[in-house]
Amino acid sequence: MNRVSTSQSPMVRTKRMDSFVLLLLAASLALNVYLGWKLRQGSPNTRQNTVTLSPGMKIDPVTVVTLDGIQHTISYENTNKPTVLYVLSPACIWCDRNNANFKRLSELRAKDFRFIGLSLAEPGLKAYVDAHHLKFPVYTRLTTESINALGLGSTPQTIVISPDGRVLKNWIGAYLDPLRPEVEAYFGITLPGLTSDND
Repeated sequence: MNRVSTSQSPMVRTKRMDSFVLLLLAASLALNVYLGWKLRQGSPNTRQNTVTLSPGMKIDPVTVVTLDGIQHTISYENTNKPTVLYVLSPACIWCDRNNANFKRLSELRAKDFRFIGLSLAEPGLKAYVDAHHLKFPVYTRLTTESINALGLGSTPQTIVISPDGRVLKNWIGAYLDPLRPEVEAYFGITLPGLTSDND
């Protein structure tokens, strides 16, 4: 009798361990389903209320912070030229690869457009701006409302806004084909193209 009991003991322990692991997996799955459901319900900090910008949409002024920590409001009205918002992030590889394109664009069309950078991340931003020799103002610390209202999230993103505060163009992504020819045609310039990861 003791032999049978001893030989079944490891099997019983294995079954208990398997049951415990299955219980943990089920609890983890239930927690993930619950958290996903909560995100879909939409809290003020989620991007659920984000709009997709389309030509003609009215854009409200955006409250941001300068690299020196000073609060600033970007308004589009009462300017004599359209505003180009270039949305970037210091850790964004595609922003790096697209940098030569946007620098060329901002330099060649500075007389006809006002260029402004918006960073979705603050850490490393000053070093990024210095390293890339950006000659247009770059701001950060957008409010959740501004991020949602501008449909921000992916970087890079280029938004052209008229002097009366209406969206003229909204391009999401680096200037690859077929986006590059569209950007070139709109601004009437030729861009140098993306830099490679090795450049």
